Amino acid sequence: MAISIGKKSSSDTGTGGVMAIRLVLEVIEALVTHESVGVTELAKALETTKARVFRHLRTLVDQGYAVQNISSERYAAGPRLLALSRAAALTPHDSILRLARPTMMRLRDEFGHTVNLSIVYGDAASIEETLQGNALIGVVMRTNESMPLHSTAAGKLLLADRLAMTGALPPEPLAKFTDNTIVDPDSLRMELQRIQEQGWAGAPEETVLGINALSAPVRDHRNELVAMISILSSIQFIPRQPPRDLVDAVKRAGNELTSALTF
Repeated sequence: MAISIGKKSSSDTGTGGVMAIRLVLEVIEALVTHESVGVTELAKALETTKARVFRHLRTLVDQGYAVQNISSERYAAGPRLLALSRAAALTPHDSILRLARPTMMRLRDEFGHTVNLSIVYGDAASIEETLQGNALIGVVMRTNESMPLHSTAAGKLLLADRLAMTGALPPEPLAKFTDNTIVDPDSLRMELQRIQEQGWAGAPEETVLGINALSAPVRDHRNELVAMISILSSIQFIPRQPPRDLVDAVKRAGNELTSALTF
């Protein structure tokens, strides 16, 4: 079996240490792109000596990045290398969910309300992760479905962001879910501008009577809105004018996730 590698080590220039690192990376590339490799064919493909390839392979085996088939004396990707491959295959949304879970759990445990993480998909958003609160009667929303933007706290954050970028509002007519749903364009524009200034959004009884939510934005290293973290509960527990400690907690959660993504 012929092994194809992008660049050969012998053609590289630089110090011995740099060349050694390049050779190791090329060996790793061969391991993850082939079912198995042999020392002789790998040395030929990399234009280096069998002794050098063997030494690097043995180090990778010792560290769990490669395994050797004793019967054939060939090498394959080890468990640690396979784990890295799976981690590298995660989508940005997978990474956000993984980072968000500890923050979501802490927010839920502190206040007892349902906590949602909504992910932005272009000009749409959907709840991708939800942790149900510990109230006697819980409030949850369906996941993985496009949410109405003008009547939800997370959705209004996305609309406020797009309004700041383009000056455009969503096309009319807007669905009126309750008497509190904002469907008038001028009123919606004022609401979105206020949200942009204060850095958080609420939606008291705008989608369902008796339910309110608070939401804060999550931005990535490009300062682009990628997600929204929200708490959701009865209007009895999250009133139309929410307490400052609740607002601050949601904003801190959004800032915490933004800092993690920015880093």
